[in-house]
Amino acid sequence: MKTLVIVESKTKGAKIQGYLGTGYKVRACFGHIRDLPAKKEDVPAKYQVESWARLGIDVVGGFQPLYIVPTEKKKLVAELRKLAGEADEVLLATDGDREGEAIAWHLIRALGLKKNFQRMVFHEITKEAIQKAVQNTRQLDYNLVGAQESRRMIDRLAGYGVSPALWQSIGPGLSAGRVQSAALASLARRELARMNHVAADYWRIAARIVPGETGGEPFTASVVSIKGQPLAGPKDYSSDGQLKADSPALVITAEQAEQIVNFLKERGVKVKAREVLPYSTKPPPPFTTSTLQQAASKALKMGPKKTMEVAQKLYESGKITYMRTDSPALSDEATEAARAVAAGLFGPASVPSSPRVFKAKGNAQEAHEAIRPTGKVFTPPDQAGLEGDELALYELVFHRTVASQMIDLQGSKTVLSLACGAVGLQSSGRVVVEPGFTRLYADDDKKDEQELPNVQEGEALAALDAKCETKKTPAPGRFTEATLIKALESAGVGRPATYASIIEVLKARQYTALAGGQMHVTWLGLLVAAYLQDQFANLVDLAFTVKMEEDLDRIAAGEMKREDYLTGFWTNGLARTIAAAKHQPPTLALSKFPGVAVTTRHEQVVMVRDGHAVPLGLDIVPDSLTPELIGRILNGETVKPRERGAALSGKPKTRKSTAGKKTKSSQD
Repeated sequence: MKTLVIVESKTKGAKIQGYLGTGYKVRACFGHIRDLPAKKEDVPAKYQVESWARLGIDVVGGFQPLYIVPTEKKKLVAELRKLAGEADEVLLATDGDREGEAIAWHLIRALGLKKNFQRMVFHEITKEAIQKAVQNTRQLDYNLVGAQESRRMIDRLAGYGVSPALWQSIGPGLSAGRVQSAALASLARRELARMNHVAADYWRIAARIVPGETGGEPFTASVVSIKGQPLAGPKDYSSDGQLKADSPALVITAEQAEQIVNFLKERGVKVKAREVLPYSTKPPPPFTTSTLQQAASKALKMGPKKTMEVAQKLYESGKITYMRTDSPALSDEATEAARAVAAGLFGPASVPSSPRVFKAKGNAQEAHEAIRPTGKVFTPPDQAGLEGDELALYELVFHRTVASQMIDLQGSKTVLSLACGAVGLQSSGRVVVEPGFTRLYADDDKKDEQELPNVQEGEALAALDAKCETKKTPAPGRFTEATLIKALESAGVGRPATYASIIEVLKARQYTALAGGQMHVTWLGLLVAAYLQDQFANLVDLAFTVKMEEDLDRIAAGEMKREDYLTGFWTNGLARTIAAAKHQPPTLALSKFPGVAVTTRHEQVVMVRDGHAVPLGLDIVPDSLTPELIGRILNGETVKPRERGAALSGKPKTRKSTAGKKTKSSQD
C-alpha cells in the first residue's frame, strides 16, 4: 500500500476511494478517537490517585489534558495503526475546521505517526476537488488544535464545575455549560417578560376607500392621528400596561372610536399628499450553517438537528460543499456557475454586470466557502438523483446560491396621506416592477401589499366602509429554534456548528419544550436560569460568552497562549465563583400573583403559597397561569392538557443523574 487516507465517515470514505483509485486506501476514523475521560472507569489506573483524574485536566500542572481512547474505539485504533505502519504516507483528511484539525492531531498521537503524514483538506467531495487536495497537502495547524483543545477544556471545566452546584441546589440530572447556559438565560428572560406582561387595550380604526375618477380597486387606510395627535398603539405602552410617560399618543374610548367610524362613513376623505418612492431589495447571501438552519426551519419545517443530518448526507454524497461554515463567500468558479444557471433560466439580463462578492463577518473562524452545490457546473435539483428531505434541502441550497448572483428586486412604494376633517389616515402600497432574484428564491413570506390608485392631492374619495376593533398589546414573542439561532449568532455567542446540539441539550434536560413550533422555558428551566443568574452571573452573560469566543479566535491565530487563557478563565475566574457559590434552591416569585412562588423541594418543582407546596408539572406552560388555574393546582386538582397552555408530546421524564456522562456538545 502506498498511501493511507483517513477520513471521518465511512460514506465519505467510499466516495473518495472511488476518486483516488488503487494507489490509495481510504479508511474512516468515525470522528474523535481520543477524548477526556467520560466516566471514572475510563481513567487509567496510574492516574486514578490524582485529585484531578475525574476532571481529566491537570489544572495545577499547566492545564494538561488526560486523553484516553474510549473502549469502543480501541479496535479501530489498532486497525488504523497497523494500516499506517504499512503505508508509505498517511494523509489526514478530516474536516477542515478546528474540530477536524484536532481529530487529525489525535490520530497522529494515537497512531504514533512521525514524519510520514500530511494534512489533506477539501470543502467538497468531487473528483476534481479530491484530486486537487491530494496534490496540495499541508502541515498540521497547531494553533487551530490549541483553540479546539481550549474550547474542549473550558466546556469540561464549566460543565463539571458548575453542574454539581445545580445537583445540590435543585436536583440530579441537570447540567450547565458555556453556551448552553447563556442560551437558556436568553430564553428565560423572554419567558419571564411574557409572564410579567400586562396587556393594554388600544383601538385600531380602518376604512375601505373607493378611488375617485381614476378608478381602480378599493384600498384600505388606517387612522393614524386625531387633530395631529398620533393614535395610541402597542409601542406607546410599557410592559405594565401603562401609557409611557413620554408618549405623545392619544388614547380613545370605545365611544370615540365608534364616532370616528361614523364620521368617516358620512364624510369620506380627501387626499392630502401622495408620495411615490422607488425601492430595491438585494438578494440574500449564500447559506452559512446558521442561515441554512433558519431557512430550512421556515421553508421546510425542518428542525436544526434534522437539517444538519440531511446536509451531512448531501455533503458526503458530493452534492453540496462542507455544511459547517460561517462564511457566505463563494469561490470564483462557484460564482460563475451560479451566474450561468441564472442566465440560462432567465436570460443574460437576470445577472448584474459584475459578480456579487460576499464576505464573512469579522469573527468568522473558518476559511470555508458558503454552503453551495458542488462543482464548476451546478447540477439542477431534478437531475441530482435525490428525493424526500435530501431533495428539498438541496433545492433550497441550489436556489439560494443561484439567486445570490441575480439582480435586485425593483419596485415602487406609494404612501397616501388622507384626511377626514381632523382625522388623519394613511395608506401604503408596493408595486414590484422587476422581480429580480425573487423569480427563484424569496424568503419573505409577507403577502404583496395593495396597489394604490393614481389619485391627486385635494381629490375627494368616498369611504366604502369603516370599522373599529379593540386590540391588546402583545407580549414579547417567543423564540423558535430558528430565531434563537439567529439571535445567538447576531450576539456572537457560540459557533453555528454547535447551535443544533445546544438546542437538543436544552430539550433533553427538560429546560425547554416546543409548543406550536415555538420554544418555551419550563419551570425547571426557569429555576435553573434563576440559580445561574444569581450564583454564576458571568456564565449566563452574553458579553462574557462573546469575549470567550474572541479569545479562542486569538488562540487559533497564534496571538494568545492556551495556558494563559485557561488560567484567566478558570484559576482566576470560574473556580473562585464555584467556591463561593451558595447551594440553596432558587425561588421564583410570580409578580402577577402575590404570595405565589415556584421553587424546588426534595428535588421536585413545586408551587408554594402560604407555606403550602404542591408538585408543579413541567408541561404546564409558565405564561398560561391564571388565578383559577393556580387555585386548582394548589388544591391538587388534575389539570387537563388543553389547560396547560400547550399539548406537549409525552410525559415528563424522571431526571437521572448524568454525572460522568458527556453529551455530543460536550456540555457546550
